Amino acid sequence: MSGSSVADRVRDLWDESLMLRHWWQRLADHGLAFPAWPVGCGGSGLDQAAAAEQTRSVGRALGEAGRIGPPPGLGTLMGGPVVVQYGTEEQQRRLLPALANGTEGWCQLFSEPGAGSDLASISTTAVRDGDEWVVTGQKVWTSGAAHSRRGMLIARTDWDQPKHRGISYFIIDLDQPGVEVRPLRQMNHKSHFSEVFFDEARVSDFDRIGDVHGGWAVAVATLGYERSGLSAHNSGAIRVDAGEKAGNLDRTVGELCERIRRAGDPEDDSAPGSFASLNAVAATLGTRDNPSVRDSLVQLYVHERIAQMTQQRSAAARKRGQAPGPESSTAKLWWTEGLRLSRDLALTIQGPWGTLSGRTTPGAGRLQTFALSVPSASIAGGSDEVQRNIIAERVLGLPKDIVVDADVPFRDVKRS
Repeated sequence: MSGSSVADRVRDLWDESLMLRHWWQRLADHGLAFPAWPVGCGGSGLDQAAAAEQTRSVGRALGEAGRIGPPPGLGTLMGGPVVVQYGTEEQQRRLLPALANGTEGWCQLFSEPGAGSDLASISTTAVRDGDEWVVTGQKVWTSGAAHSRRGMLIARTDWDQPKHRGISYFIIDLDQPGVEVRPLRQMNHKSHFSEVFFDEARVSDFDRIGDVHGGWAVAVATLGYERSGLSAHNSGAIRVDAGEKAGNLDRTVGELCERIRRAGDPEDDSAPGSFASLNAVAATLGTRDNPSVRDSLVQLYVHERIAQMTQQRSAAARKRGQAPGPESSTAKLWWTEGLRLSRDLALTIQGPWGTLSGRTTPGAGRLQTFALSVPSASIAGGSDEVQRNIIAERVLGLPKDIVVDADVPFRDVKRS
């Protein structure tokens, strides 16, 4: 499909009087929401290369026209792709449509107080009970949990196997007894993360993705989709939070677009640090002629272009039928380094304004919020240190760190 025909289809589908849920359903029905997903599930069933090209064309058309893009969030970023890769056809037909039309948001239930960078050390437990599993434990740093209907959960299902081989992967319903979500207050004044407690919550075996005790491979694939997706280039389409709990589905798309334009999209923590955004702020404040600022702007532009090329390499790997691999770690690490470059440049460009916040400042306070949000990116999706280890071991072939518990039953592993 050519870029012009995609733009024509987007224009024909758009109607400002549509409720958001109906706009997203239109994109899904026409296979434009997530082209790599199966037909009938929001996609066109395209191979990875064709899907990547169509995704770019759709995003470009929506961005240039100032339209709302497909449902964002961790569910569509990595939950959907993992269900496509590892789920059964029945699971795809049952789980994907609600993600594609934005009626559900998902969160990622991976990290725990005692299992962060060493994710395989999770202790949240799922015990088989007929056709269900009973889940008990705690997760933390769970992005978007307060607004999510379901979660991608990894839990230990066999304590007698070594830590990587006794884990299973589930899509669990969070709206049930035995699940408590507690938002965590951040220094940017938001509560994007939460801690989640499970006290004998239940999940059907029909919602298990992959083999029993074989969830580690599914978790690794999830992290790959997360890293490559987090570092992906922003298409410019307007982002609106998905899921019934976000409260946007029954607003018209025209109303949402106008509200976001007036507010300057204050919920978007990434776009303010882009080259285009900072270049515009520097021009407004008259600091673009400063040699130091100009040099940093050039560095940021080059950084963004290299990130796009890395994404193209990831797309090439997917074309060969490969799940995201070490190149996703390179992309993610490059992304976080770029965010730090953007943060420092944003504050330099503003000068004294950078110490203030609020809508009267240049950028309506978005750059200050962005600066306070950047540190979390170095942890999300696997810390920078983990990414460097992956690159060192899997790309450069350097010796691995010494591991003493790889073949020890997890119940015998000494834990702090």
